[in-house]
Amino acid sequence: MGEVMGDLQTRRALIMGMDSRDNYQVIKARTPLATLDRYSTTLRSLSQGRARFTQHFSDYAPVPADVQQKLSKSVQMAEAV
Repeated sequence: MGEVMGDLQTRRALIMGMDSRDNYQVIKARTPLATLDRYSTTLRSLSQGRARFTQHFSDYAPVPADVQQKLSKSVQMAEAV
């Protein structure tokens, strides 16, 4: 469970809560979609194939300033070509 939580934090996740259901732990988190590329593969690896995830759209939100700067630079470089 700790490895999954740590991985979510590296993906800028906001942990909304944790529940127990039957023999499972359920983590509810809000995570930027851009950080979930190949997440199912990573999750299976972290959980030895036992975990799964579902995703649902929540809302749009501003990106952090450091991400904005990276995006701006990549757009400027693309326009310069």
